[in-house]
Amino acid sequence: LLAAGLTGVDVRATLCGVDEVFAELAELVSVDIMPGRDDPSNLSLPQMPMHPGLFRRLRGCGGFTSVGNPAQFNLDGLQVLGHSGQPVDDLLRCVRLPSDDKAPLEALCTCLDGLHLAPTAPDTLVSQTFQGADPFIIDDVPHVLFSGGHGRASFRWHRSSDPGPGGTQCICVPAFHRQQAIVLVSLCNPREVTLETFDGVETAAAGDNQTLAGQPVDVPSA
Repeated sequence: LLAAGLTGVDVRATLCGVDEVFAELAELVSVDIMPGRDDPSNLSLPQMPMHPGLFRRLRGCGGFTSVGNPAQFNLDGLQVLGHSGQPVDDLLRCVRLPSDDKAPLEALCTCLDGLHLAPTAPDTLVSQTFQGADPFIIDDVPHVLFSGGHGRASFRWHRSSDPGPGGTQCICVPAFHRQQAIVLVSLCNPREVTLETFDGVETAAAGDNQTLAGQPVDVPSA
């Protein structure tokens, strides 16, 4: 998982740079690009996928997909759900949590406990008007729940209330311009998480994950 918002003043130049980097990456692995708060998409949630025409090289790669925000994926049976961070940031404006690097993770876990991705929408978080079903309700608890665009990476295994080894890996992915790092999650065991930074330092899973790493997780076959 990699979060990298458009931070440059020259949006066209920034898009060209993103296009070059991810086109090279898409030759090796599948690449999904999700819009964030300041990216060329609609402001209100859910955000529409960015137009493929913005990525001249990347759009020709077979492994490229432009996805909306939030988005849900099934990766070989591993259920992944996440967004670009706006719901967590807005929740932190409305509730009192410790003002440290772990606050976004606490807010994300709170959303999981409530089975709702954006609990402050539409009151203080701009969202589209829907009739009937709420698009932010978490109907099926995922194996991985992520939120992007944060100051520092943090993650925690959130145990399921049901008996057994089940649960959800909650991950706050750093904005790349704030922390040059990627978060790697094992498709076989989502409790195995690695934070790899681009200064040559690789940090293995910490906290609850250290005691749980290596234990099997029931991930159904695709």
